[in-house]
Amino acid sequence: MKPSSGQVVLALIVVTALVAAALVPPLRLPVAVALGLGLLLAPRGSALRWAAAAGLPVALLFVLAHHLLDTQLDGSFACADPLSPVAWLRALEALVVTVVILGLVRLLGSTAGELGLRRPSRREVLLGVAAIALIPLPSLYLGSIVAEPFFGPIQLDLSQPMALLPALVLALANGTMEELAYRGALMAWLSRAAGPTIGLVGQALVFGAAHTGPDYVGPVLPVVSVIIAGGIVAGIIVRRTGSLWLPIVVHICFDVPLYYAAACRLG
Repeated sequence: MKPSSGQVVLALIVVTALVAAALVPPLRLPVAVALGLGLLLAPRGSALRWAAAAGLPVALLFVLAHHLLDTQLDGSFACADPLSPVAWLRALEALVVTVVILGLVRLLGSTAGELGLRRPSRREVLLGVAAIALIPLPSLYLGSIVAEPFFGPIQLDLSQPMALLPALVLALANGTMEELAYRGALMAWLSRAAGPTIGLVGQALVFGAAHTGPDYVGPVLPVVSVIIAGGIVAGIIVRRTGSLWLPIVVHICFDVPLYYAAACRLG
């Protein structure tokens, strides 16, 4: 059934609020509180309830990143430390967000399958294995070159093999959490509230906005545009396969360099 104009406007308000929260950190907690109240006060099965639930995990992710992780990243950490807080705070954040999403699934009467938590097909598994073989090493060695026009010179210490452990912890946590929040809850439940197009495009716009910040020394728009496009492609894959498997694996592969950029910079 085609969504009403009121449902579309409601979903767009949630998307706009999330984009604003991504761009303006002081708005993150108020947006999360507003979405939580909307979820609790809205009638069961209403578009408002679905839209509020859709945005709440991402809003919580923003709040945790702002108040927990970003503060810790101001310190300096040993690159090869297996207990590096850069990695394990992200894992804690992922645990909290995942538990909230699973609680919302039960509260709403949704299903894990609706969020893409399904067993992947054999073809998807093979594509995931190919991604693991082809993406992480080139992204580690070439990522600094590609990123330099936007983030300035970045030299990474790749000489310490033990750094791979916290790097994998961070990548696994971040990739799984973000796919479950964006291509899972946000896309699926926004689609319930206002239709599949709003769900697909809305999650990609919020995903792109979440990747802005003070680290840029060059133009932001090219990077954000690529990330939005990637979010749309990942959303289409989830729609067609019914599974988050492939986007999660690819996301993890691209996130391995994040740890090195945070904890293993030279100079």
